[in-house]
Amino acid sequence: MKEILITSSALILALLALRRLFRRTLSRRAQYALWGLVLLRLLIPANLPAADFSLLTAAEPVRQTVENRLEAPRRYYSPMSTVPAAQFPAADRAEPGHLVPDYAGSFGYPVLSEDGSTVTTYASRLETPFVWKDVLLTIWGVGTGVMAVWLLLSNLLFWRKLRKARTPYPVEGFSLPVYLVESGLPSPCLFGLFRPAVYLTPAALQSPDSLRHVLAHEETHARHGDPLWSLLRGVCLTVYWFDPLVWWAALASRTDCELACD
Repeated sequence: MKEILITSSALILALLALRRLFRRTLSRRAQYALWGLVLLRLLIPANLPAADFSLLTAAEPVRQTVENRLEAPRRYYSPMSTVPAAQFPAADRAEPGHLVPDYAGSFGYPVLSEDGSTVTTYASRLETPFVWKDVLLTIWGVGTGVMAVWLLLSNLLFWRKLRKARTPYPVEGFSLPVYLVESGLPSPCLFGLFRPAVYLTPAALQSPDSLRHVLAHEETHARHGDPLWSLLRGVCLTVYWFDPLVWWAALASRTDCELACD
């Protein structure tokens, strides 16, 4: 997940900047379509090909530092040898008091001293049962479950509310079912994944032009497959609920979705 978070964050920031710089020259549909790249990066757990320099290699020192801070305290026993740090491979990439990373030795646990001057190789170690990574993983799992339940319940309640308040509104030659909701609906909408329908408010019926514009707008949502994109947006928010950039991207893409249909 670390690679996905780094690359998706860079992609989101780039698209937000592009959206702001070229908002008058780049079409609304193109701006909306570009968010599909973020969606693919967040939902497809594939690693990018290695490169000599990339965002991942640039972020590696930060990643290593964070992992060392979250690493469970360890106690090492039975010292076998001590050598100057300058003579030990990869000692310059170790944190003081921590295990030398990526050590390819056949046996033992080389640990850099607190002052960084020597490396002592121990025969064994004892790990404490408390691990920050496990705690963070548990928090992420609980948050994901809460988000999934909240999104599911909110959509089910909205669907139930629409079904109880709707009345059929016949529109000749329109490809989707149309319903009128007298009260409780702030604006017209397209709702439904497998059987989408258009829900109108009394304000949308004030004039034939207003009704025509609303129906054209909601029909465009259906042609774009926006109910499916809305579902995938919800999946991203469920999995990455802790990432403010994902929330920012979801809000921006939803705005671009509406503008692309206008």
